[in-house]
Amino acid sequence: MTLFKGKKALAFIASVIASFTFAMGMEADHSASAAGQTGYISTNEGWRWLENGQKYTGFRFHMGTYYWFIDGVRQDSGWREAWGMKYYTDNEGRAVQGNYVIDGTAYNFGDNGTFFLRGKTSGYTDAGQGWKWYENGQQFTGFRFYMGTYYWFENGVREQNKWKTAWGMKYYVDNVGRAVEGTRVIDGKSYYFGNDGTFFLRDSDAGTRMIEEANHWLGIPYMWGGATQYGVDCSGFIRLVRQHAHLTDLGRTTYEQAAYLRAHGSQPKPLSQAQPGDLLFWGSVGGEYHVGMYIGNGKMIDAPQPGMTTGVHDIWDAPLAYHTI
Repeated sequence: MTLFKGKKALAFIASVIASFTFAMGMEADHSASAAGQTGYISTNEGWRWLENGQKYTGFRFHMGTYYWFIDGVRQDSGWREAWGMKYYTDNEGRAVQGNYVIDGTAYNFGDNGTFFLRGKTSGYTDAGQGWKWYENGQQFTGFRFYMGTYYWFENGVREQNKWKTAWGMKYYVDNVGRAVEGTRVIDGKSYYFGNDGTFFLRDSDAGTRMIEEANHWLGIPYMWGGATQYGVDCSGFIRLVRQHAHLTDLGRTTYEQAAYLRAHGSQPKPLSQAQPGDLLFWGSVGGEYHVGMYIGNGKMIDAPQPGMTTGVHDIWDAPLAYHTI
């Protein structure tokens, strides 16, 4: 009985040794298969990048792009340093390029397959979150010059059809986000934004100021060529009023005044479209011979003719109206 038990124990020990030896042989065979190899290899620890059989740390090119490995393991979503440069790998371990937002800041990694960090993004670009304007990596709010004109951005996003304030001035951006200039009708009201590339609203109430000032100069006798409190003609009266209202000098004669308005974005319109404060001109375009100031309800303030004085008069015939600036 003792002998039998001893034989059974020996058989069990032999079986354990054989199993262990087989397992060690399997591991040895697997290790031997990875020994000396280079590339992304399936090992008994999982997929690893090996260089001559050793676990590698650094960048390696694989399936069309660069991946970062530490001790052979692919690393995701993190900053990396190599060859004296900084890089970033995305959530699949690939080195990024172009403009890329990381923790709320946009960075530029070039677009020529070199992948290293150039710096923080500035300008109008798509950094993976749609087209936005960035300044030093941050989404920008304000005006920026782009492709020949100014656009307004709010947290990087281009704004449209809105009033904006900057540098102490008012502006308006149109349906594609551009700052407007010249004369524009907005919500049924006419505004003038200049015509010299500065885009700011000159004076939305210039017409009202003209009317208010003109009321201080009623009763001045008509005088051909006059432009003072002692005597005025029609264009001289307009010049006198605008001077005291601190508005732009449009010129001395009727045709000079009309030409100035046209050159600065105010185009002629029929009397039916006139608004209080608009200037009314009689005669053909370029051949104007009389000017008055529209105050509404078929009335104007003007210096009509010799023997009369400046005052409120009925509008006659069919003059052309210009928005004043």
